[in-house]
Parts: sequence; C-alpha cells; structure tokens
Amino acid sequence: MNAMPETNLARANLEFQPQVAGSFQPAEEQRRSPQAQAEVERIGKANTYYPLDRDTELFDWLDDQRDAKLCGYVTSATGSGLLKACQLYRTKYVKRRGTLLEVPATVIYAEIAQHGGPTDLYCSIMEEIGHPLAHVGTLRDLRSRAWGTLRGYGVKILIIGNADYLTLESFNELIDIFTKLRIPVILVGTYYLGENILERKSLPYVRVHDSFLESYEFPNLTEEEIIEVVDDWERQVLPENRRLSLTQIDSAISYLRIKSGGLIEPLYDLLRKIAILKIDEPHFELNQYNLIKKFGRRKNPKVKFQNKS
Repeated sequence: MNAMPETNLARANLEFQPQVAGSFQPAEEQRRSPQAQAEVERIGKANTYYPLDRDTELFDWLDDQRDAKLCGYVTSATGSGLLKACQLYRTKYVKRRGTLLEVPATVIYAEIAQHGGPTDLYCSIMEEIGHPLAHVGTLRDLRSRAWGTLRGYGVKILIIGNADYLTLESFNELIDIFTKLRIPVILVGTYYLGENILERKSLPYVRVHDSFLESYEFPNLTEEEIIEVVDDWERQVLPENRRLSLTQIDSAISYLRIKSGGLIEPLYDLLRKIAILKIDEPHFELNQYNLIKKFGRRKNPKVKFQNKS
C-alpha cells in the first residue's frame, strides 16, 4: 500500500482534530441569543391547566358517586385533561404536608403505571398517600397495609387513573376494596376502558362489568372553551408585552380548534410551538394559512366526536 503523502496526512489530522472544550456552542445557542433561549426553555416547561364548567360537572358527578357509595368509570380521549381534572378534584378535599396527605384524606387519586398488576396498584395508592413502606413486602403485606391506611385516613372515594393498564387481578382487588371497606372506586381511562375492557364477554370479566355500571364521559373542548383556555395560557405563560392575542384572530382559533381536536393537551402543545415560533420569527403573521404552512406535518388527534357544540 502506498503511504499517504505528508501534506494529505497533515490535512487529515487537522480535519479529524477533536474540538477543544469551549470552542463551539450547542446548536440551539447558535440559533438564538442566550436571552431568547432562556425564554424558549421557560415556555417549553410551561405546565398549566385551566378548569372549566366541564370540570365542575365532573366534580358534581364524583360527589354523587361518593355520597351514594357507587363505583363507576370516567372515560375521555387521550389528551383531554381528564387526569389533571382528577388531580384537581383531589386537591379540593385533601391537603398535603410535605409528601404526606393530611388526615382525613377523603379522596385518594392514584395513577397506574404500565403492567398494572395488584402490586403496582397498591404501590401507587401508597405512594399517593406518602407511606414510607409503599414498596416493601409481599402482595399480602401491601394489601393489608393499604387497606389499613385507607381506613385510617378516612378515605371516602378512591379514584384510579390510567385504569386501562389494570389487569384482571387488579380489577378484582378494587372490587374487594369496595365490597369489604365500602369505599367506592372510580376507574379513569380512555374510551378503550369503557368500550373494550369493561365490555369483555369472557366469564372472568362479568364480575368486573357488573361492579362498574355507572359511567361518565368527560367532554372535549368547545370553541368557546378553547378561547378561554388560550386566553388563560397567554396570561399565565407570556409576559404582557409579548402576548400573542390569538383569541382576537378568528382564523388562528379555527386552526387551533381543528388541530387540537378539542383536546386541551394538544392545544397546549400548539400554543408552546406558536409562542416559540414568534420568538424565532417576530414578524410571522398568525393566521390559519400561515400556521398550516408552518406546522403542516402535524397530524390531527383521533378523537371521539360528541354532540356537544
């Protein structure tokens, strides 16, 4: 093999020379000034939720279930904000002192992670309460500890978020909590929970179906509610001198309604993108045509259409 000419070798070594620390900037810093980048990061972390009449109506239904000691389930499209609404309902009745819930804790809201077997179920409940032994012991230990804690905290309703993840064994654990402790259980999930899981025809699911006969559907946002949410988000997140005034632009609101599908989480996603776009392109004109051109690759969410207008 012929040796590489000395000049070429020197050039190759130069081209593959590692960069000296501090001699380059991250790509995002090259795109924006430090001040603009800090604002982009702040907007990206914005995590708000604006309660509406639909939340009040859900809370009234949950109160009725609690008072009548009836189990049931609530369903919605993914991204509707239902899980945040349930968290808000819990804060109406229960206060925290550090990581612990104050006694009495009449409402417990626990979210299930994937592989929602009985151990996952009880760990989630005990984590919500702030019990120091939330992950210690066998299933029998966890069950005994959770039941005793639910009694001791005076729980009057147990709400389980992401109930789509629950296994048959976990559903039966929840039914036992209701039948033996007389604490009504509310399952919260997507439409798949109500239309597929709870409607399964196999014999083991008959007990599950017949234990959760009460149902509630959390609605998508109307156009008027979208306007309320957008106004609140701009007030909460953007400085007064840099607000977008999107609700004053009919075509922009039409775009947000179509692309969010009336779901609050995709709506918040879009608001963050638009606010960051205006930082990068201050003269960008906000209207439906321009927004479709800019974000045309974004898909519309799949939602269940409702009669509410």
